[in-house]
Amino acid sequence: MPIFQKAPSEKSVRGFLFYYFCKKNIFLKTIYSIFSFLFFSLILSAQNSDSGKVIIKTPVVEYFQGKNFFPNNSDYTSIDTSLDGIQKYFPNNFPYSLGLSNRKLFFEPSSEIGFRSGFESLDLFGYNRDEIKYYRTRTPYTEIFALFGMKKEQFARLLHTQNITKQWNIALNMLHLRSDGFYNRQNCTDNNISLSSNYTSKNNRYSLLANGIINSIKTDENGGVQDNVFETNLFVNKKRIPVNLLEARTRRGHREFSLTQFLNFGKRDSVKGDSTMRYRIYPKSSFSYSFNVNDSWFVYNDKNPTSGFYQNIFKNSTETLDSTHIFTFQNGVSWKYRFRFSGMAIMDVSLKQKKSRLTQYNIDTLLTDNSINIEFRKDTSYYNHFENIFWKAGGKYILKGKNKQDEYCFYFGGYQYLIPRNGNKNNLISAQFDFYSQANPYIYSSYLSNNFQWLNTFDNTSQTLGGKITYENKKINLAIGVESHNITGYVYFDSIFSPQQFNDTLSINCAFIQKKFHLKKFNFNNKITWQQASEDVIHLPQFVTNHSLYYADKWFKKATDVQIGFDVTYFTSYYADSYMPALGQYYLQDEKKIGNYPFIDFFFNMKVKHARIFFKTEHVNSGLMGAYYLAPHIPAPDRSLKVGVNWMFYD
Repeated sequence: MPIFQKAPSEKSVRGFLFYYFCKKNIFLKTIYSIFSFLFFSLILSAQNSDSGKVIIKTPVVEYFQGKNFFPNNSDYTSIDTSLDGIQKYFPNNFPYSLGLSNRKLFFEPSSEIGFRSGFESLDLFGYNRDEIKYYRTRTPYTEIFALFGMKKEQFARLLHTQNITKQWNIALNMLHLRSDGFYNRQNCTDNNISLSSNYTSKNNRYSLLANGIINSIKTDENGGVQDNVFETNLFVNKKRIPVNLLEARTRRGHREFSLTQFLNFGKRDSVKGDSTMRYRIYPKSSFSYSFNVNDSWFVYNDKNPTSGFYQNIFKNSTETLDSTHIFTFQNGVSWKYRFRFSGMAIMDVSLKQKKSRLTQYNIDTLLTDNSINIEFRKDTSYYNHFENIFWKAGGKYILKGKNKQDEYCFYFGGYQYLIPRNGNKNNLISAQFDFYSQANPYIYSSYLSNNFQWLNTFDNTSQTLGGKITYENKKINLAIGVESHNITGYVYFDSIFSPQQFNDTLSINCAFIQKKFHLKKFNFNNKITWQQASEDVIHLPQFVTNHSLYYADKWFKKATDVQIGFDVTYFTSYYADSYMPALGQYYLQDEKKIGNYPFIDFFFNMKVKHARIFFKTEHVNSGLMGAYYLAPHIPAPDRSLKVGVNWMFYD
């Protein structure tokens, strides 16, 4: 008998929603059977009436990230339970198409100095070890987010975390997304799952952080629409608009496991009243060992490579089937030490070994099989906090590797000062700088596929010097800042999909102002960003603005929080990069400008106890103000109605 033939007999809301969440998704059925034990303790608890509940002190659940972990003294953050921004469920708060890799409107350099494959932009939802959260809960906590929209759009996210014991927590995250899209060949399915756990022994001698991640994305590729047909038929059924690819598809995947163990040292103190433990350590230093195994892949298939979409066919004219696999193993040791230096400071020194291997296939033929790099890296960081000042400084350096002569390094520093005034600390000034010399992504140096081939001898490093200064006044809800980056050796794809390197200095300057206005029950949030590049090797919109205007109140005898308003995203016209699905990369073009178009969303948000619900009309102005693109030849989604609910369960 199938395991999901019958629903759980318990009538609890929590049990029913979790069952329904899994019932509609084949990917999650197996996961449900594996992890259902986590929820047994929750099913009956939701049956109690609210009148008999005991008010729980906040925070119910907190989390930290691995980079901020220090035994018995981690930097915890409470989960956001506010209504603000609940309707902005998609990454970057902008309706990107799922078929695209993660193109951003701002320049954001990578600080990774080791081997990079160049396919990192395919990570849309941030399911990687640097984004993993580790939790601490007072009671089992479950959060379910579900959204339904037009064109069979389904977005479902589930978080469950609980402390098995006072010292041991386990957390499960699942995400499922599916959409048919408004245009032909836009079907996409995205499944992500992560499991994390953290443990500290009773006497604080031993700590452990562990996480595992599985991602899978399957997307039809249409290569964009025919612009002249789209721009003259904004109100027709978009399925009737011709597209450039009819039989192309990509598959992206990612599997990863990380484990870090800590042996803690510090002052010992006897424990009274606990016969099972004689002493407890108050950690002052910690020695750790960590390892990470990472396997990812990008597969592109087109059963009609002679359609005219590609400039070259090198191997097979009947079918393109390219795949790139990247395997990485990394381990290392680290030592953290906390000491007093004009306040409390933490020093972190680590030594890591990393081995990366990249393999490319075409049909069943092995094109390359290279052990790309074996590197030894030294990382050092210092953190200090005293009174109103916080500073940090550190660096990373490749001690030994394939191209040691290039001296890969990364140095950073930061400073924050809280300005006390009349006993309040509402003003904050912060400054930071960074310098790094890093290996350029491998894809620019060597790539072999059915439609693209190159072998370049670029300078293998690029150097970036950057700085940022910001001022924030919390009392008047104002933030302003300036940022600058100077890059030498910048690499990019030109208009014919060929990698190029710009060896002169490229300067990118940016300034922003963010201000929130509040008048009685009306709120007006604004952020305006200006940016400019000194050379024509990177294209950015000169202005990007984000605005939210909404009415906020409490209805039904102040039992329900509500927000009604509009979100607006606008960027000025510019030659945005085009997307090449066979590479999963963006490339420069100077034939078509996009932008100078406001994307307007209407939303109605409400919160009732632990449930947050929103109704949203996305892209209200679709077809009313001209053509609308996310990238050249790729229109943004049309006007659509969506309803979403975020429900938190805890007792």
